[in-house]
Amino acid sequence: MLDSPHVTDPRLRFPHRDHRDLVLTPGVHAVGLDANGRPRPVEAAGDVRVQFCVDRRGIWLQLREGLRGVHVNGRPVRRMAMLRPGDAIFFEGQLLQLLGDEPLPAPPETVGSEGNGHALLRGVGGTHHGRAFAMDRSRVVGRSQESDILIADHDFAERHARLEPHPKGIVLRDMGSETGSTVNGHPVRHALLQVGDQVVFDTAHRFVVEAPMRALAETLPDSALLDQEGLAPVLVNTGRRAALSTSARGSSWLLLAALGLAALLSLLLLFGAR
Repeated sequence: MLDSPHVTDPRLRFPHRDHRDLVLTPGVHAVGLDANGRPRPVEAAGDVRVQFCVDRRGIWLQLREGLRGVHVNGRPVRRMAMLRPGDAIFFEGQLLQLLGDEPLPAPPETVGSEGNGHALLRGVGGTHHGRAFAMDRSRVVGRSQESDILIADHDFAERHARLEPHPKGIVLRDMGSETGSTVNGHPVRHALLQVGDQVVFDTAHRFVVEAPMRALAETLPDSALLDQEGLAPVLVNTGRRAALSTSARGSSWLLLAALGLAALLSLLLLFGAR
């Protein structure tokens, strides 16, 4: 994620803009509270409440031992969590916003409206958490029963936005909603969403643009991605046989030897009894 050529350093925005945005360059960034109980960057180890660790895998939130009441996108964090640009971190009663790149502008016309099969929309918060929508055609997000992505909240617009497949991602077009949408923490009406972008409708309904696993396998080397909870690694299958470790091979031979010995003893007992 951080190696993408169009990605700049993400920023942590503090509530009410009390402090300047904290640019999350690779490394560790500590956050505590100021004299008024408001979140701020800190340096002294004793003042650290949470820290943001940035490496080649992404951005990690880590809590001080024993700290409770921290939520990411409404979900409690006990020890640590992986973050995406656009995430909302509820900390000490206040909301921190993780800002990523501003999305690209929407093209005037969608090219290849039938899609190219290389993007899908996966819910990471709200009604459709955990559900994936293949962007093989245009989809309408709204409260109307005819919507392709139905959000049945009373205050949600009947036709909030339309998502159109595009060779470079997904085109988001507002359909006259009151609040618009948020992409990577930035309010928008129209935008071109790319793989990795997070789009939020009405603060709670979150989706991430992803590539299908087959497309990932064609473009990436063997690598570890994060699962839905952001904690356990998942190996991408690229079609190449992974080499077993020495310990794994040794364990397999020991198991086969044990099975062979057991079979031999069984035969000796069987024929010896005769």
